[in-house]
Amino acid sequence: MPDRGAEKPAAGVFFDTDFATIDSVLAVGLLYGLQGKNNCRVAIVTVSRPNLAVVGFADAVERFYRGPAGNFAQVPPVGMATTGSPGETSAAFVQPFQKRKQDGTPVYRNQVRSVIDTGDPHTLIRNYLEAQYDGNAIFVLSGPATNLAAALAFPGLKETIAAKVKLLVIAGGAFPAGAPETHIQADIPAARKLFAEWPTPIVASGYEIGVALDFPGSSIDREFAAAVADNPIADAYRAYKTMPYDAPSWAMAASLYAVRPGEGYFKLSGPGTIHVHDDGGTSFTASEQGRHQYLVNDPEQKDRILRAYVELASAKPVPRQRFRPVDAAEKQ
Repeated sequence: MPDRGAEKPAAGVFFDTDFATIDSVLAVGLLYGLQGKNNCRVAIVTVSRPNLAVVGFADAVERFYRGPAGNFAQVPPVGMATTGSPGETSAAFVQPFQKRKQDGTPVYRNQVRSVIDTGDPHTLIRNYLEAQYDGNAIFVLSGPATNLAAALAFPGLKETIAAKVKLLVIAGGAFPAGAPETHIQADIPAARKLFAEWPTPIVASGYEIGVALDFPGSSIDREFAAAVADNPIADAYRAYKTMPYDAPSWAMAASLYAVRPGEGYFKLSGPGTIHVHDDGGTSFTASEQGRHQYLVNDPEQKDRILRAYVELASAKPVPRQRFRPVDAAEKQ
């Protein structure tokens, strides 16, 4: 257990997603770019659908960013739900493994062959949360609430979440009220449970935020290519759709706000409560006692946000430094 009196490292980020859209892949790169600047530490990635191809790609991305450590057992497995529908498998998760070096060997290796190569999401969340300092973990959800809602029922985990997590940011819904949104519709009971029972503040990044901030696809063959010749995120982007195209940035917006909430990228609603309706639509009721808020688009920040997206997601992998509290002599 961490020493509660010691200086805290950057916050640990827990990223849960279904990887149903390419921006969830870009969000992983953005989080590692933020880690490279010591703004956060990527703790674990969990996937809310039982799809080995998707998890295999997510694992390859993790190993890419973790560098030499990615070849050793200390890299946590990607968590994978073992129930529900596997959903569609985009070419984005398959084609990168077909890429070859000049000698014919694979550029990326898929090391996930069966369920035993994955992790149980709830066990991973519990174990890695227990390693965090109190109030020094952040959750980002980009997908159905399946994994996180189930975690609330895992013995003792809700109490651990309350102690360790300072914020949950959800890429989902439409605010202050809007049409049903895919991530919420995918598991309405889980979304209701999450908004009703999650024990920490929640900030929602609605559909309207992501569609107002299209990630510039031109950066894939420009900034990404200039930084690293072979980047699995860039290769997945190229395979996801016919180039060139721009992509809405729901998960990237949620991730950027989660790690840098004080940077003024977005405006923020007042406090209140988010409700999930029978059709998957969402609405917001203002209340001083509410623990929910939602992001509000600020058109004046658009160019600044897109520059941050590209800079962070295309950054070269930076070896993660083991945190060591700074002693008094060093501070002086």
